[in-house]
Amino acid sequence: MSFSRAIVGIAFALFSLLATACSDSDQYLFDSRDSQEIKVYAYTTTSFDSDAQTTKSDTIQPSDSLIFLTTVQPSKSIRNTSYFWTIDGEPFASEFSFKRNITNPGIHDIAFVFIDFFGDTLSDTLSITVASPPELDNEHFIPAAGTQNIDPDKALHFAWNGHDPDSMWQMSYHFTLKDETESTLVDTILNQAYFSYFSGFKPLQKYTWKVSAFNEMLLEADQNIAAHFFTNGRNGEGAISGTIHTNSEENGYRYKVSLMDSSFSLIQETKISNTSKPTFRIAPLPKGSYKLVTVAEDLNEFTPDTIEIRLRGGQVAELDSILLMDFTAPTIESITAKDTIDYTDTLRFLLRDLGGGTSIAKTSVIYDDELIHDLSLQGDTLLVPFAERAGVKIWTFKFITITTADFCNNRTKKIFYLRPNSTLTEVFSD
Repeated sequence: MSFSRAIVGIAFALFSLLATACSDSDQYLFDSRDSQEIKVYAYTTTSFDSDAQTTKSDTIQPSDSLIFLTTVQPSKSIRNTSYFWTIDGEPFASEFSFKRNITNPGIHDIAFVFIDFFGDTLSDTLSITVASPPELDNEHFIPAAGTQNIDPDKALHFAWNGHDPDSMWQMSYHFTLKDETESTLVDTILNQAYFSYFSGFKPLQKYTWKVSAFNEMLLEADQNIAAHFFTNGRNGEGAISGTIHTNSEENGYRYKVSLMDSSFSLIQETKISNTSKPTFRIAPLPKGSYKLVTVAEDLNEFTPDTIEIRLRGGQVAELDSILLMDFTAPTIESITAKDTIDYTDTLRFLLRDLGGGTSIAKTSVIYDDELIHDLSLQGDTLLVPFAERAGVKIWTFKFITITTADFCNNRTKKIFYLRPNSTLTEVFSD
């Protein structure tokens, strides 16, 4: 080999080395993380709380927000060229996790797409249904609330209005019909906003019907229909029905309802007792003018209620405004009927109420700024345990204050004086 040829070889070698040094050598570097199998998962939840339930499908309303989350295994820091979300094939987000609402109703495919360093595409898909609850018109329906003179011997047609705001979901209706004893006559699911009843009714009766609406996504309407109607009486006869109310927290009182003509001559008397919902019905009655007097038997503190009624032929006069009020507070007395009493192991007082009644739960006793516990009531006698206090020598008058209220929340308070059980000399000598 000549000297010139050697020089050329050396120059070529140096050029090759320089070209190699100036190239993008990073592509030949090996990253052990890139050799692992990559997996991606997408899911949704309603809260960032770690205990919140995650899912791959959900049904939401347009106003709801969802949190979209991803998991990349072995790690989100693995080398990649890009990642993004799509909704029905269109760009949706470019974060790993984010919170967003979807307002367009329908069933949507939401995908998380991850393209790794080598250009391979991995993805996972969610299914999100966006639907609005149906709307039910609770003002316009037939028969209208309180409709009278429904023919008991003819078919009755019910109709109402429902609306799907999305105009894409099947609506259904839950229809019920009950008589005045709350016995169910119809309980059914309908695909149309009407129902016909052909089985007939009893005359001069009250019937209630209700409708609720939901769509195929099981979203329920916020509105409900709850209405009632009355059937016609035969031969022009009518009826009077009513419910008795009081201002008491308790139930189960005894009542007497007296129906009189316009001159106060008694026509019929009805007694009601031991019920949480005191109701009555008087039928059949000829049309005309009546007076109805309602009293609480043996409870003189409840003011009687008198109502004048003009009964039309074939109709039911429903009275939901009968109200008996007790504004008289209970009385508190010692068993000696005196305000100054002696120390004893058990103090006794009389709590009397001729209206709503009273209870231990509404009674408190305070002695020397101390609340006394373990009170008891035997009939109308209040028993106050006092053995520990009665054994202490007291040379001055002490006060004991009793407060009670009846079930109509009429409250009263009485102060009694406990006379000394010792002298000053005896107290100081001890």
